[in-house]
Amino acid sequence: MDPTILALLAAIATAAGSALTRHLVLKFPPKQLIGPLFACNSLFIFPLATLTTWEWSPKIIFLTIVSVATICLTALGVFELFNHGSASATTTAQATSPIAASIGSAVLLPSTFDWFEMVIAIFVITGVLVSLSDSFPKLNGFRMIAAGATASIGGGIITVLSRQLLNEGAGLVQIYSIRTSIAGILFIVFVPPKELSIREAPIIGIRSFFIATGFSLSILAVERGNPTMVQTMMSTTPIFLLIWESLRYGQLPSSRSLFAVFLVATGIILTIST
Repeated sequence: MDPTILALLAAIATAAGSALTRHLVLKFPPKQLIGPLFACNSLFIFPLATLTTWEWSPKIIFLTIVSVATICLTALGVFELFNHGSASATTTAQATSPIAASIGSAVLLPSTFDWFEMVIAIFVITGVLVSLSDSFPKLNGFRMIAAGATASIGGGIITVLSRQLLNEGAGLVQIYSIRTSIAGILFIVFVPPKELSIREAPIIGIRSFFIATGFSLSILAVERGNPTMVQTMMSTTPIFLLIWESLRYGQLPSSRSLFAVFLVATGIILTIST
């Protein structure tokens, strides 16, 4: 299947999972959710481990460790935003990740580094975070910018690392199941889900299905395309969420949210054109 279609389907699945994530965050301490959600995500992919061949090398192990660290840090940023803003605002903050992916590709993959792309990245990420400041009223300026930047840059770097692992011979099942299961174990150990109710298991399961599907489709897309293109299509996630939230609550998106989406689109176009 065409990588563009795969990435677009990944965005739709991620949008559905993000809406359910916001529902859970409103009920339980966000950091306590991260471990069980990661663990549940891996359950949808791990059973396929026996049907695939895994490749190991010192570089694959190193990239896997870096991937685990990156998704853990990214999750902290994402859930900080989910805790204080809508699902669409959170995913819009993350939607600047194509710029981060472009820079990451230049640095980590065989490519020529372009300072113009760095300037675009700084401009667009800063502009989006400032535009979304009213969407996270309980976060002070520094925390909001730190959480948004972590979520955005982390998302782009994760995609680049996935491509590097694919280039080294690791497969989708190996990449996704290992990093999510290890991240889940780490969060459960260090942030035990003491207040999480078992009654939410069905919603957690449905949410994890959508998120696992989104990540898996994005890995398949980056295997067939390039990280910047994949993150470009993934950045359409907030558009689907803005439509859903508008229909559900009967309210039009705020002008700041719409302007943030415009900035994301501008940055993506500039990145692709360079």
